[in-house]
Amino acid sequence: MKNILITGAAQGIGRAIAETFMAGEQAKLFVIDKEETDFIKNNRGESFVFYQQDIAERDGLSQVLAELSSQKFDAIINDAGEVYLEKWDELQMSTWDRTLAVNVTAPLHIVHTLRNSLNPGASIVNIASVDGTMAAYDTIAYAASKAALINLTKSLAANLGPKNIRVNAVAPGWVESEMTKDTMPDESTYMTPLGRNASVQDIANVVDFLVSDKSSFVSGEVITVDGGLTVVDYTLKVESGL
Repeated sequence: MKNILITGAAQGIGRAIAETFMAGEQAKLFVIDKEETDFIKNNRGESFVFYQQDIAERDGLSQVLAELSSQKFDAIINDAGEVYLEKWDELQMSTWDRTLAVNVTAPLHIVHTLRNSLNPGASIVNIASVDGTMAAYDTIAYAASKAALINLTKSLAANLGPKNIRVNAVAPGWVESEMTKDTMPDESTYMTPLGRNASVQDIANVVDFLVSDKSSFVSGEVITVDGGLTVVDYTLKVESGL
């Protein structure tokens, strides 16, 4: 039975990842989230251990990790993330600090603290975003944090590789989830060659692959899962009349 740690599994992509592992191979899940949703309440048990903790609070997270350090892990999925919509003139340093604390600092803190609790052959997957590869307008902190997470993924892969531990990132495009339900632009499907947005299961399937032995020689990679969104130039598509 694999021991798998997941952050942000209360809803959205994290929940889909947890459900995928629960439905597939035998796994014991350790979940860290700031809220306890019905999904978590209904699944808590011997094979689903829940820690209610805001990962932006470093001291509280350290206490959880100290308890978890007695375990041996086969995978860590850093899914928890936050985004704030702020106009440039209204940007607040408090939201900048919190965004980076959740999206970048906590994943580093988790992996570094549990570095000696990872089994050889373990897999770490960070949920990044295509936003981390391009300029942002109303989500500068989020985009910057995901860019940092992409670089962190590569650095962790380099440092943990000698221990036969793989580290990769998944960079989703537009995903229909609780986080995006109020911000999904009408143009997202028009700009995506596959003609739809991703489901949370689309992302979970790629995470499942990266944790499995089928990806045993994949490390330091950022896998874009956006239906082709980032290969399209908006002006050229409009010009084509499509």
